[in-house]
Amino acid sequence: GAPLGAMNALAWNCRGLGNPRTVYELCNFVKLHHPKLVFLSETRMSANRSKNLRWKLGLKNCLGVDCNGLSGGLALFWDDSICVSLLSQGERYIDVLVSDGPDSVPWWATFVYGEPRVENRKDMWSLLRSLCGAWAGPWMMIGYFNEAMWQYEHFSDTPQSKRQMMDFREVLSHCDLHDLGFTGLPWTYNNNQGGRRNVRVRLDRAIACTDWSTLFLEASIHHLTSSRSDHKALLFVIQPDIH
Repeated sequence: GAPLGAMNALAWNCRGLGNPRTVYELCNFVKLHHPKLVFLSETRMSANRSKNLRWKLGLKNCLGVDCNGLSGGLALFWDDSICVSLLSQGERYIDVLVSDGPDSVPWWATFVYGEPRVENRKDMWSLLRSLCGAWAGPWMMIGYFNEAMWQYEHFSDTPQSKRQMMDFREVLSHCDLHDLGFTGLPWTYNNNQGGRRNVRVRLDRAIACTDWSTLFLEASIHHLTSSRSDHKALLFVIQPDIH
């Protein structure tokens, strides 16, 4: 379970919630790790339908974004013990202000679902750039970016485009965001193909600005293996610095 005072969050590209077994796995993650915030991307559902999961998850509050045909769809659930207020949302992100008590410093969290097409990836980067000027306080971002930062995060016979990775790193440096690292297997996505066609790559991550990291020195990310999705879930243990 979570250490006292810690706030767990879970982010998962679940590849559709229409399957009861996926929902069952999600409920197990929640039972095991007690996250106070759960972000799901690619629900492949309307916002209203995904909101029905509140009761199963025991997280009474929810923001949702409708899916677009058979792709997309976002949902953010949270517990009554924290305060979450919506700043803005779109097809690929939900942007909120989080505070876990009347005396705690509020921080900004952006939950993202990256552009599937390489040619649209720049839209995601310009979104990050435009959000970046909107708030001066601690900022954290988590989700599926659909891009690796470095070649060593990419396990496959075909190297990842240097240009694409550089664009990603440039936007992060522009926004003073750094990668928060992880424990677990070194990739978050596996195409589950055999032999030479197998691609495993770290496409899901959490990043934060210096102010946020100073506030939560002990924050850590764990890659949780899933039997239902080709993406691992990210468990985010947010441990406030109590000294």
